[in-house]
Amino acid sequence: IELARQVAPSEAIVLLRGASGTGKTALARAIHNWSHRKEKPFGIISCPSLSPELLESELFGHTKGAFTGAVKDYQGKIRSCEGGSLFLDEIGDLPLSIQPKLLRFIQDREYEQLGAHQTRKADVRIIVATNKNLEEEVTAGRFREDLLYRLNVIQLELPPLAGRPDDIALLATNMLQFFAAQNHKQFTGFTDAALAALKTYAWQGNIRELRNAIERAVILNKSGTLRPEDF
Repeated sequence: IELARQVAPSEAIVLLRGASGTGKTALARAIHNWSHRKEKPFGIISCPSLSPELLESELFGHTKGAFTGAVKDYQGKIRSCEGGSLFLDEIGDLPLSIQPKLLRFIQDREYEQLGAHQTRKADVRIIVATNKNLEEEVTAGRFREDLLYRLNVIQLELPPLAGRPDDIALLATNMLQFFAAQNHKQFTGFTDAALAALKTYAWQGNIRELRNAIERAVILNKSGTLRPEDF
């Protein structure tokens, strides 16, 4: 967190590494909010969630008729995030066909929309995250080595939740307050035994699993205090 705060005011690309559910998206948003770009847009693209064609369109935009289903112009996230930050989640799943285009944008701030020949420029800070070993992806031929070197300016490793037990009580208390308000219920907190159980659990799903566990416990609990049996 200290390193993230230190690099936030810079223009450097930040590469967040860590397992799924460790809080990479939350940290990317925090880096944006700690930067001079905080008043400008913060965009998110999940690389595995779209086909290569739709992912390229989501990133760079397209003109009407650029591909089947492109019934109108779309400006893309890069243009809509002008002056702000764009977070590319799971960058290890970015198709090889798009990687050189992203590399060009990172190096020159230039890009073209799908179906257009006009070169555009944009001032957007790039933050990326991955749960993959990108060095292994390079060896396997699935990720460009030059792109990896360009992305790996500032690297932050997010440890699994089980490896940071001191965070669990703080996170759990914050989530309890959130879900209590959302469900219009009053809670006094956790018993000592409940907090001890949360701190020693493996949390394979990391923060996302903790969040789900707290939400379920809040919904089903009738006493106003969370105990081990509520989990």
